[in-house]
Amino acid sequence: MLQNIRDNSTGIFAKILVGLIAAIFLITGGLSAINFGGGEPEVAVVNDQPITERDFLRALDQQRRQALQMVADPALIDESALRSSVLNQLIQSTALSTEADGRGLSFSDGQLDALILQAPEFQVDGQFDANRFDQVIGQLGYSRTGFREWMKSRVIADQLTQGLASSAFVAPSTVEAALTLEGQTRTLRLAGFVAAEQRLVGEPTDNDLTEIYERNTASYQLPEQLVAEYVLLPRGTDVDLSSVDEAEVRDAYDRYVAGLSANQETRASHILLMGEDSLANAKAAKARLDAGESFEALATELSEDALSAEVGGDLGFAAAGTYVPEFEAALEALAVGEVSDPVETPFGHHLIMLTEARTQTADSFEAKAPELRQQLAAQANRLEFEAQAEEMANIAFSGDLEEVRDLFGLTIQTTEPFSRDAGTGIMENLGLRVAAFGDEVLEQGENSSLLEIDAGVLVLRVADRIDPRLQSLEEVRDQLVTRWQAEQRAAAAAAAAKEALVTLSGDTQTFGRVATDGVPQALVNQIFAMPRGGRDVLVLESGDAWAVELVSVSQGESSDAASMAEFLASQQARQSQAALGTWAQANATVER
Repeated sequence: MLQNIRDNSTGIFAKILVGLIAAIFLITGGLSAINFGGGEPEVAVVNDQPITERDFLRALDQQRRQALQMVADPALIDESALRSSVLNQLIQSTALSTEADGRGLSFSDGQLDALILQAPEFQVDGQFDANRFDQVIGQLGYSRTGFREWMKSRVIADQLTQGLASSAFVAPSTVEAALTLEGQTRTLRLAGFVAAEQRLVGEPTDNDLTEIYERNTASYQLPEQLVAEYVLLPRGTDVDLSSVDEAEVRDAYDRYVAGLSANQETRASHILLMGEDSLANAKAAKARLDAGESFEALATELSEDALSAEVGGDLGFAAAGTYVPEFEAALEALAVGEVSDPVETPFGHHLIMLTEARTQTADSFEAKAPELRQQLAAQANRLEFEAQAEEMANIAFSGDLEEVRDLFGLTIQTTEPFSRDAGTGIMENLGLRVAAFGDEVLEQGENSSLLEIDAGVLVLRVADRIDPRLQSLEEVRDQLVTRWQAEQRAAAAAAAAKEALVTLSGDTQTFGRVATDGVPQALVNQIFAMPRGGRDVLVLESGDAWAVELVSVSQGESSDAASMAEFLASQQARQSQAALGTWAQANATVER
């Protein structure tokens, strides 16, 4: 809260001006807001809050991408289990969100606007960029309104979970026991066998492939697919500087100079006093200042804005309109070096000192003109694109793609088959897939509304519909052979490790809980789960197998109790959050 009145704040409540700009930007939309058209099919309803098909596909796409980073063969992903897991997560997060709403937790639109403007994902060269914002949320399948609603619900739900997490604590005895376990070492003999290096014997028989096929039929089920035709109006990237009139450049320069003159920056310091006695305390502090005490020293001693107190109350340079109105009005009335009487704001009472005022020096016309010329040309380019896009949308609404093609000299392109869950090429974009499967396009056979992607704007229509089906064994034979080979190599590695375990001897190695010397962490985790004196074959998800004999266990020594306490508290916090989610889901009304 206290960072609200700072110029260089990184908090979410930073500048009132920021909120106003964001509100204007987010209310106006026009071309950039994706319009998918049609209804919103629902996959579940939690406490009267719907989870739409678009929500589900978006989350499924993200989870599938993460899974693909962990496995080499996409066929190894259990699609049915993945879909079930994603839906369960959405139900749980929605249950938490509705629980937070029911408890009266809230988050203002102004705070949300500030969060959006400060998010690095929406910035270009450190500044919020409207086009970047539209592109990012569009790729995720969100409209501006939809994204704001989603983000606000998540922030409110996080207030509930973070409030629970902040209450986590750990007893000293638990910390001591954990430190002892953390420092534990285990001495063992081991021999490893890499599955990928095992020699294959023979080829899979038809029976082998049939058995694998029947065991994994869900992996070979093709969903409903579409083929779409579309016309893309590309976003122009080249600007014609010669088309810019010099009189326009001169006008833009005059506006630039006038803007600098009107935007004087001030540097202020303040002492903030809060609570019921804030006014009396502020008057007492002012008396000490009038008696000759240093403002910086008093700010460090008294101010309850901890961040600025560390630097003698300094708030840095800020443009007009940065602070709350009461603070702003008091600052404008001060001369450099003058200190105000106590000023009341929603945060408490302030003593404000104006330490410096400055007006930025304008660049010369010759130095600034190339930048202004580029901006004017880019603006003209953008306006022309938006006009063409609007005309394209009007024609597509009442006409056909051929008319759009002929008017703009474009090409009607055809996609590869794509499903709701995945696509290639341009249909990797979730928003386009949702639009294609929407009632407006799919059921009525109409053109879609105007859709935006990074490359430009487009209109699509469904050209073909492919019913869901189970791929035949022959179609997936190569995948089955790959799976058979992986299983055979894993079995060979396990057999070799089992044989080696019988005669395991020789030098020992000592391990801590963190893997070293190229030994996988997953193996170390299994080693530390073994009982004393254990001998076993340990198999990893990769199929690699290890013959392991646990020779001895040495207890560790206690150290860095503070870090361990913090770690254990964070673990307890995560467990508490997970339990809260489970509870919220169990107590929610869920319709699937």
